[in-house]
Amino acid sequence: MRCVLLLPMLCVFTASAFNGMDYAFQDSLDNDSSEVSNIPVIVRKNPGAALLRSAVLPGWGQFYNDEPLKGILFGTLELGLLSLLIAEHIASEEARNNNDEPAYRVHRQRRLDLIWYTSAAWLFGMLDAYVDAYLFSFSTENEVFERETGIAAAVFINF
Repeated sequence: MRCVLLLPMLCVFTASAFNGMDYAFQDSLDNDSSEVSNIPVIVRKNPGAALLRSAVLPGWGQFYNDEPLKGILFGTLELGLLSLLIAEHIASEEARNNNDEPAYRVHRQRRLDLIWYTSAAWLFGMLDAYVDAYLFSFSTENEVFERETGIAAAVFINF
């Protein structure tokens, strides 16, 4: 019963996260064309979609957030750790089958460490994708706010 209810909830969550991935806000369209052309369009990214993408394929959430270098970095790191984990698992199983207890203990401990490292890298990649999507339009929104309110400050120190 739990599996039957879990699958439809997962499908609904996934569909809602991928709907409306990119959307834009514009001020009222009643303004004359010269005024509308000076207002930047604020494009936002869906944090849930970025999180799910990063969970499915390492680095995909960063590519979604227009951060290809971070996507390559996270994808390489996470897939590299996963391949090391698989290699250590195979080595520990071979040591166990050969009745080599000291080698088995070493490979088993490395495998446990790599499980933690891989999980931490995977969760950090998901968190990074979520936060980057949430803050995607932050600088544009601040520019619009400063332009509308006239707030600006700068400090220049030359040595």
